[in-house]
Amino acid sequence: MRISIAMATYNGEKYIGEQLKSLVDQIHHPTELVVGDDGSTDETIKILEEFKTRAPFPVYIHRNEFNLGYARNFLVTAKRCTGDWIAFCDQDDVWLPNKLSETAKAIESAADACMVLQNAFLCDSALKLRETKFPRSLDTGIHGRGKQYGFWVWPGFLKTVSKDMIDLYLDEPLPKSWYPKEMELTHDKWTCVIANALGGITILGTPVCLYRRHEATVTGNYDRKSISERVAKSRGVTGDDYAFLAEVAVECANYMKNLAMRTDKPTWKSAFNDNAQEFYHLSEIQELRGKLYLAERFRERLNEFVKIMIKGGYVGQPFYAMGIRSALKDGLRVVVGPRI
Repeated sequence: MRISIAMATYNGEKYIGEQLKSLVDQIHHPTELVVGDDGSTDETIKILEEFKTRAPFPVYIHRNEFNLGYARNFLVTAKRCTGDWIAFCDQDDVWLPNKLSETAKAIESAADACMVLQNAFLCDSALKLRETKFPRSLDTGIHGRGKQYGFWVWPGFLKTVSKDMIDLYLDEPLPKSWYPKEMELTHDKWTCVIANALGGITILGTPVCLYRRHEATVTGNYDRKSISERVAKSRGVTGDDYAFLAEVAVECANYMKNLAMRTDKPTWKSAFNDNAQEFYHLSEIQELRGKLYLAERFRERLNEFVKIMIKGGYVGQPFYAMGIRSALKDGLRVVVGPRI
């Protein structure tokens, strides 16, 4: 099983040594380690070059001409890999010895797999456990196309994807991210969107990584929010936020139509075209939700709520059904109005 590791680095001297050692300790050694460095000014490159001289597998180090940002750096680095499968690797975690071996078993047992997802132990900077597992909610097994919500994501460092899927990525603008702080889909979101369109997603339940959260991390710390904090966050959502999501869904739909024209695989062409229509449907639901939250009259809010229900916005197709909690939240908005 040819599995490459794609690692994105940037000023990672503090923790990268532990991560590199954990790669050597893998039961199933990788075909190669391909590193994309995004302009480190510390000892990161020196540590990598020294590791390259003693690693039991090939190590290729690429220094980007200009800073790409972590997400695009991951995708560009993955494109350089030669393995049939590519595992994303952060510079500051520690992989448990079974990570790649569990991945290889999952790939061998699922002929149509395009992505393997795993979970980890959430840790602090000293690798002291903070949680039993991360992500907290796991739906293990094999998932077909369109079985995840349209706007979904799984952490990139727990993800191994097929090279065929990565080859779809071109150095071009991507759709906007549904996280407004991000300019475009990040590598973890892009791969989830593509895999959800194609199907063949395997989720495993055995923890395979120590996920280190520290002061310099560029992603969240995943602290549990209190009920009051969650309510406050919910109250801060406006109709404009849902209108933004409607725009994102349209961009994703158009992107899928372009992928359908680009691929020469008939099954993928059909899958991408179908997924485009699902994103258009999701956009309609988000647009209705935006109108609901902007409407000042009760009858108008109720009308939009009923339309969302009819379109399966709460219960139905997993790709665009938001669930009972969203129905309750929107129902409360209908009754109380813009005051909440």
